[in-house]
Amino acid sequence: MTLRPSAGSGFWSSPEAWQYRSFVRRQRVRRIHVDGEPEGKGERGRRAISEFQRQVAAQQRAAGHRAMTGPVALELRFVSTRPTPPAIHRMAKWALDVLEQPGPTTALSADRRPLLYRNDRQVKLLHVSLDQAWPGHGHPPGPEGPKAIIHGQPLRDVVEDLRVSHELSRVRHPHRRDWDVFGEDDEDDYPRVDPLEEWDTEVPRPTGDPAHDRFNASLLAWSTYQNTEVSQKRLLIAMDRLVDGAISSAPYQVSESGTRDGGGHRNRPELVHLIERHETQQWQDLLSFPMMLPLPGLPENSADRRTFRDALYASMEDFRSRWPVLQNLVVPIKVTMLVVPPQQGKDLDNLALDVLPAVHEVLRPHIEPWHFTPGLLDEDPATTQMKRERDQALKRLKSLNAQSVTAYQVVELKRRPEHPPQGLLRLTLGLGDGYDHRTQSLWQRTDTRLWRRLHGF
Repeated sequence: MTLRPSAGSGFWSSPEAWQYRSFVRRQRVRRIHVDGEPEGKGERGRRAISEFQRQVAAQQRAAGHRAMTGPVALELRFVSTRPTPPAIHRMAKWALDVLEQPGPTTALSADRRPLLYRNDRQVKLLHVSLDQAWPGHGHPPGPEGPKAIIHGQPLRDVVEDLRVSHELSRVRHPHRRDWDVFGEDDEDDYPRVDPLEEWDTEVPRPTGDPAHDRFNASLLAWSTYQNTEVSQKRLLIAMDRLVDGAISSAPYQVSESGTRDGGGHRNRPELVHLIERHETQQWQDLLSFPMMLPLPGLPENSADRRTFRDALYASMEDFRSRWPVLQNLVVPIKVTMLVVPPQQGKDLDNLALDVLPAVHEVLRPHIEPWHFTPGLLDEDPATTQMKRERDQALKRLKSLNAQSVTAYQVVELKRRPEHPPQGLLRLTLGLGDGYDHRTQSLWQRTDTRLWRRLHGF
């Protein structure tokens, strides 16, 4: 397979052109691994800046990359082996600041250039995840050491990848007789959840046999937990797919992503207008979906920020009361924030500093909730070792930020004339990092699948 464009008037609309463009876009992805503990603000963070920037700059130079100057899509994955790591949003805030290109007046040695972008306001798509991998209390260490994994790329490339993948969903596969739907292959992005078959939760009558009654009580607790877990997973995965669907099919609604050309119909302005209106409606429908939590308008100053925080907590409490199935979270969660920025702009990292603490305090998600699964027949010798291991795991979790989300993402959308001056903020929950699911940004998943499909891997 050649990746160099050949002559011919139809090349740039051919499958070969998709292959070539995908190859070129992939060369612009910044894939950076920084060894060492992720940090937050404070003395430890200040001491770690120099080494973090040195590793980033060295890998940027080795790949021939410079700091990006336009809008950026960024994924950050943190792995921490400390017993008390910073919260996920504080790690992200620190990394986003440190990845900025230093100004010309900053005294820096040559080996600390170039960095990832010039200003973190360039980041329009952000995905952050945290693996708190501290073994503790007899648990063996994991295969990964502490590090930060960074994937950054120009937003225009992400939008093009999403557009191509959406186009391929309507292209007939050359080796199949039916229509191959690009996003519905056997490698799903989310764990399989069995069809909802509720376990019996009817309270059994006492039998008079202590052993039998203990078993009934254990079975009732286990069945109730399983029903809750399946219900929450199905709901959260459905919301993840709604968000993924809006980004995939209407990527030009992301802030500063440019404008769609109507799928090649450059001389059909009415078609471009129709597509634009359709994509705008998709996002409006998502923003008004019942599972979308409407949050207060974004603050413009410090006084507004205090009011904003109070309103955040009130909105969270109202959401929790309206959705009983989410009142006791038994699966890890991811938070998605959809933002229409105010007229003066807004840093995505600062937004998370306000929103995520409210999520942690009100919804109280847990990073490893499966340890609280009720056991069956605890007196059985076969379950004694499992109970001991669970107790050790819960003891370990007391030293970690156990009550927190395991991933979050922020999507900045374009401002439109009908939007209020203070902007819009909507929040929804999705499935977080767990024993059967590893969160990853939609654009990284699309890149992997697109590359595999186009190049036969």
